[in-house]
Amino acid sequence: AGMYAHGQGAIVLCEAYAMTGDEQLRGPAQAAIDFLVAAQHRAGGWRYQPGEDGDTSVLGWQLMALQSARVAGLQVPQNTWRRAERYLNRALTADGISYSYRPGEGPSHVMTAEALLCRMYMGSGLDDPTLRAGLDQLVRQHPPMLDEPNVYYWYYATQALHHAGGPIWEQWNLQLRDVLVQTQRTHGHAAGSWDPLGPHS
Repeated sequence: AGMYAHGQGAIVLCEAYAMTGDEQLRGPAQAAIDFLVAAQHRAGGWRYQPGEDGDTSVLGWQLMALQSARVAGLQVPQNTWRRAERYLNRALTADGISYSYRPGEGPSHVMTAEALLCRMYMGSGLDDPTLRAGLDQLVRQHPPMLDEPNVYYWYYATQALHHAGGPIWEQWNLQLRDVLVQTQRTHGHAAGSWDPLGPHS
């Protein structure tokens, strides 16, 4: 709905333009980014409607679109990134490594995975001890498990840990690989697909 879907649509346009170089896509992709930039709340976040004060989930999709735009060579104002960083600073919880769905709420490992990926897009690396601690916490306390399916969480944690690389990524990847293989349908008309289990599936 609203900005949530807009962020995902903007990702598609920007990725398509980056991959093909098709000039017919440049205008629509840039327009999608321009709208996204204009829809940002003054405190740095995005929510379902333009100008709302923000939540970490919707913000993540917008920042992924901005990152895709940057890779594609489109215009992305630096101030948009700075405001988004201020939002993430407010969504950081008391432990200094976890993030909340909205500022002032309790920590969520799902939002932490999304926020850490956003931090990486903003330039944070494994030399940042809080980012490293957050990734370690995800792998240690919230590994992919058959009895706790959460495709949304797996999506963001996988990207963040893949960017991190090394043993922490290898551990996550082996676990998630096994979960995905074990939960794929192997018979009947739905063979090859996955059942919609867990939240946001």
